[in-house]
Amino acid sequence: MSLIVGAYPAVPEAPQQQLFYQALGRVPSIRGLELPYGLAGGSPWPAGAPENWSAVVTAIPGTMQRLNQDKTFGLASTHSQGRLRALEFVSGLREYVRRLAVEGHFVEAVELHSAPHLSSSATALEESFMELLDWDWGGARLLIEHCDAPRPGSNPEKGFLTLREEVDVIASLREQGWDHTGIVVNWARSVIETENPDTAVDHLSQARQAGTLAGLMFSGCSPTETEFGYPWIDAHLPAAEVTGAPPSSLLNASEIQRCLHAAGPVSLTGFKIGLSRHGLSAGERVARLQQMCELIE
Repeated sequence: MSLIVGAYPAVPEAPQQQLFYQALGRVPSIRGLELPYGLAGGSPWPAGAPENWSAVVTAIPGTMQRLNQDKTFGLASTHSQGRLRALEFVSGLREYVRRLAVEGHFVEAVELHSAPHLSSSATALEESFMELLDWDWGGARLLIEHCDAPRPGSNPEKGFLTLREEVDVIASLREQGWDHTGIVVNWARSVIETENPDTAVDHLSQARQAGTLAGLMFSGCSPTETEFGYPWIDAHLPAAEVTGAPPSSLLNASEIQRCLHAAGPVSLTGFKIGLSRHGLSAGERVARLQQMCELIE
């Protein structure tokens, strides 16, 4: 199994970054990087990372940054101007994908999200995707990465559309011939939704049964406060077996294997974990990412 790694929450301070990516490039099970796209755009290809690695671009940093400024922003927005601003944002992301391609880096997929919270609908999301799928993406697939949906009596981390709504949108698009799309389940974001690890397996099963499952990304979460933040924060906790991980991290080897079995073969499998910005060498950071690789393999 070859993996996509979201290394950016684990990267050290500038003097060690190139050493970090050079060492990461020697981990045989990694084939590519998940790269963030934010308000300032996308970063250049990391110095030291193998030139032949592929990429997956995630829109979640920029999406959340925009939502902090504009509560109607999002591809699923029922406010026409909020949806238009989200399409313009994704247009900029597409230019980033094209720039990576010109530099020789193949982008396998783009992870988009069904924002905003509350003022959203599956109909609006489908309309946005129909427009986006008509653009030239140079072979990259357009995927919906599920984030936690609202539930009664709880303050959501993201509060976007339900998995069932997202699955139905992708299924409808595929029925119309748009087959270059699918659903990505992120372990923590599904578990945070219900505060129950069974939800990740349930979401994988739903998407797989509907023929829409395209990927599985592992990040952890905790029911108690940790150095990463408050309970149930979406902060990419390492699995419990990784050196230095909070003991309360609910992601562990058993849950990883349970989810891999529920998912079956998918084209995109990987993980994203955070590490402290200070106190760890580049080599120690890569060793912890390699531990995650071994748990998934």
